[in-house]
Amino acid sequence: MTFEKIRVASMGLGRWANVLANAAERGGKIELVSCFSRTKEKRKNFMESYGTREASSFEEFLKDDEIEAIILTTPNYAHREHIQAISEAGKHIYCEKPIAHNLEDSKRIVDIISKSGVKLAIGHSARRLSVCREMKNLISKGELGEISINESNFCTERGLELTPDLWRSDPKLNPTGVVIQLSIHHVDTLRFMHGPIKEVTAVLRSIHTKAEVEDASMIIMEHDSGILSYVGSGWSCPWAFHMNVHGTKGVAHFRITGQQWRDPSKSPLPIRLHVDRDPLGEDTVSDMVEGDMFRDALDDFAICVREDKSPEVDEKIAHESLAVVHAASESSKSRRTVSVKDFL
Repeated sequence: MTFEKIRVASMGLGRWANVLANAAERGGKIELVSCFSRTKEKRKNFMESYGTREASSFEEFLKDDEIEAIILTTPNYAHREHIQAISEAGKHIYCEKPIAHNLEDSKRIVDIISKSGVKLAIGHSARRLSVCREMKNLISKGELGEISINESNFCTERGLELTPDLWRSDPKLNPTGVVIQLSIHHVDTLRFMHGPIKEVTAVLRSIHTKAEVEDASMIIMEHDSGILSYVGSGWSCPWAFHMNVHGTKGVAHFRITGQQWRDPSKSPLPIRLHVDRDPLGEDTVSDMVEGDMFRDALDDFAICVREDKSPEVDEKIAHESLAVVHAASESSKSRRTVSVKDFL
């Protein structure tokens, strides 16, 4: 049976709107029909790039009956306001992570969606990396044995670009800095792999950025399962994204490039998963030939809308990841281990 594409509009037409629009075009389940930004020039550029029409006001945008769903890439601090308005207009939402900048807004969003009847998917796409899916598969099948530790890291140079006029420079609008921007990707994936996170011990620091937000962090987490996981993040160094899972039968690890993150089809090299088993067995290296996390996340969202299914990362799961972020901040301030349930 032919899949009927969902008719989608994009709102918040910055850099990331283009990343997701490109991913939607790589998939086959979304038709981009409209766009909205308060900035006319951004609307013009988006229309020319993706062949959509525009809405000149938010009110006009919400009243467009052809739009079934909206890809939302507005600043984190605006998510609650926009999700509320869009859901009240009866349109489904794919919102780039995080769900909100603070837990008050996040809790409000969970309540809004529970009463709305619309689907909300949060763009925690890293868990959809083909290599993360395969690593989860190896863990589930017991091929790595019993897992004890998972180490991860995500770094970029974007913190060095912060200037006072940017919202990411404001600790009220971007609390925890690098943690809510980068670490949260691994937080969600680690929860996906190992289950809910029980306790957090963390250190957050502002070292090199000129803004009053954190640009370096180390977070140790204990899962309900007893597994320990770690996320290190830096916002003032070249790109790094990797993970190492330690089990009694093997250590699985990978590292990806920035191009493999954005669009693996354009990378000269495939993502590779290494499993080290020496001296207990033979080491292996596997190329991940399939997978496109942004495309796959958006296609899954389209299926959820069309077939009335729940998104893999819904508002409740996204709220848990945000709770870990704020628990890490409290742990760093109080210099103690913090229970995540106190933030849920």
